[in-house]
Amino acid sequence: MEMCYKILGEGKLVTQRELFYKLLSDSPKYFSCQRHVNQTIQDVVSLLRCTRQSLGIMASSRGALIGRLVLHEPEEEHIDCSILGPSGHAITGDLNQLSRLNLSSDARYLILVEKDAIFQRLAEDRLYNQLPCILITAKGYPDIATRFILHRLSQTFPNMPIFALVDWLSPFKCFFCERKHFLMLICILFWLFVF
Repeated sequence: MEMCYKILGEGKLVTQRELFYKLLSDSPKYFSCQRHVNQTIQDVVSLLRCTRQSLGIMASSRGALIGRLVLHEPEEEHIDCSILGPSGHAITGDLNQLSRLNLSSDARYLILVEKDAIFQRLAEDRLYNQLPCILITAKGYPDIATRFILHRLSQTFPNMPIFALVDWLSPFKCFFCERKHFLMLICILFWLFVF
């Protein structure tokens, strides 16, 4: 709690991993591994009934997106995701920044791609020019920021069908199956399996 107070006082955000290293250097006898820090964060969030973000902690994001989407950041230049390289646009872990984005698109589909290699191949082939779509990946198991931007996209474009391109019996698929409340926030999700 003391470390969170200090972080908030400085007006900064840290990732869970950064917090682990700060705590490891300050209090090595209390926090010997990342798992202990993560569990303590969860306990504090539950106890205070707040978000990690409100404590100055953000999760690292692995996600990326590319395609027929323009991101308008307040007081910043816009980002046209259709002219990026095959790695796409990295999704920030700062949920406040993601919530401030204005999104515009002429895409007809949103394609959620489990594997980064497949995402990069589709991006390199510029699939979104032949099939007007937005490609999004979490590079494996979906992180909070990628789930958040997916939710924003589904709310901003409620008539845009969402397709999930995943391995059969993928943990990615199980992620959605386990979280029905999240699925309710997404209008339509179609499964596309890769064998």
